[in-house]
Amino acid sequence: MKSSTPRRITLVLFVLAAAIGAQVPKTLPDTKDHRFNTKIPTKFSGKMLEAKTVAGQTFKVYASGDPASKKQILLVHEWWGLNPHIKGLADQFARLGYRSFAVDLYGGKYAEKPEEARKLMGAAMEHQDIILEKLAATVNLARHENPKSKLGTIGWCFGGGWSLQTAIRHGKDVAACVVYYGQLVTDPKDLSTLRAPVLGVFAKRDGWINPEMVGKFEKAMKTAGKKLVVASYEADHAFANPSQVRFREKPARDAWRKTLAFLEAHLTTKNP
Repeated sequence: MKSSTPRRITLVLFVLAAAIGAQVPKTLPDTKDHRFNTKIPTKFSGKMLEAKTVAGQTFKVYASGDPASKKQILLVHEWWGLNPHIKGLADQFARLGYRSFAVDLYGGKYAEKPEEARKLMGAAMEHQDIILEKLAATVNLARHENPKSKLGTIGWCFGGGWSLQTAIRHGKDVAACVVYYGQLVTDPKDLSTLRAPVLGVFAKRDGWINPEMVGKFEKAMKTAGKKLVVASYEADHAFANPSQVRFREKPARDAWRKTLAFLEAHLTTKNP
């Protein structure tokens, strides 16, 4: 389905605190699994594709994996942008058998310092309609490439809220949605078009997406009759990003196991 120009989405700019990404934790043992390693990938197996919004604006999408795969995943980046970390995650999904699409919402730019990320995200948030158009075009790209596959969305932080919005606005086109500590919806009416089950991964010590907000989201999802699985950890915001000071390996690994199990359960079943 195509998204119309929405009423302005109020996304709390929770990722603007300098504490996020100010430091890098102690390097973990070398491993091919970048999800739990501070060593950022420098080589990638996918390629950049050009996509176009309904308004004719071109943008890039990093695509990785077999186009014939029956399971697709749309990745929405953090406030840093489409950086090597996110491309590495897209490649890891590809190695797990997914066709992955990592959307670029910053026009080819990405940040290495919090103040840079703040500016990029702030500029993008001034045009939320364009963000939604790019997400819609990426959904259409995936669905047209392989209509027989099932599509899931996943996002972290800034991208977590947009992962949820994509699932809400594209109804039957999205079969599963994963939100890592992203902005939530607390009005049941705004969830009416959501068809995908949602996995929410949260941190109990998060100062932005806090337990109170998560509780309101759970209540709204229940009232709206939507499927939700919640995984909350004794950790802080951004605990799943190995390149950030708040990274915690144990909850990050557990959250990843739950993420894969959730996606497999909803994306690998036979299409009717």
